[in-house]
Amino acid sequence: MDITKRQMEIVQAAIQVIARQGYEKLTTKNLANSLGVTDASLYRHFDSKKDLIKMILCYFEHLSCEVIQQIREQSLSPLDRIRRFVNNRYEMFAREPDLAMVMFSEELFKNDPSYAEYFQGIMHIHRDEVLGYIMEGQHSGSIRSDLNPLHVFRIVVGSMRLLVTQWNLTKGAFDLLGEGKLMTETIIRLIEVEK
Repeated sequence: MDITKRQMEIVQAAIQVIARQGYEKLTTKNLANSLGVTDASLYRHFDSKKDLIKMILCYFEHLSCEVIQQIREQSLSPLDRIRRFVNNRYEMFAREPDLAMVMFSEELFKNDPSYAEYFQGIMHIHRDEVLGYIMEGQHSGSIRSDLNPLHVFRIVVGSMRLLVTQWNLTKGAFDLLGEGKLMTETIIRLIEVEK
């Protein structure tokens, strides 16, 4: 991802504003105040609010693709690939709770169809990757072949989304990473071929 240190600081500040105050409060004035700079200085780094939102989505995509690449470089079983992919999401959101609020917010995506389209592209990368793990596991006999791979993907990712949303709504009242790992293992037990 090609981004300067200052742009990353602005992206992080924008994520914080959206997560804590809402998308509508992401104005150049509010963002400049949170960074302690002038409104005009922001435009040296981003041409518009739309460019800034796209950079937030690009940042999330970059984090996602990094873990996908790490998984590809390791010699992992299909079930361990699923574990690593999902548990990485829990680790990322536990580390960056504001990012979790933004990525699971409908508010961001209803304001501009291009944001939803971009995010859907990211979701398709995730879907294709995890579907590959599932189908590989079905082919090798480690994942039940009587299950529709797309349904398994939706169970895996949908349960993660629900847990992160509950965690967001309770303002982090439980251990996201611990609960996430337990839920992942429950799903693995449901889809795994008994030995």
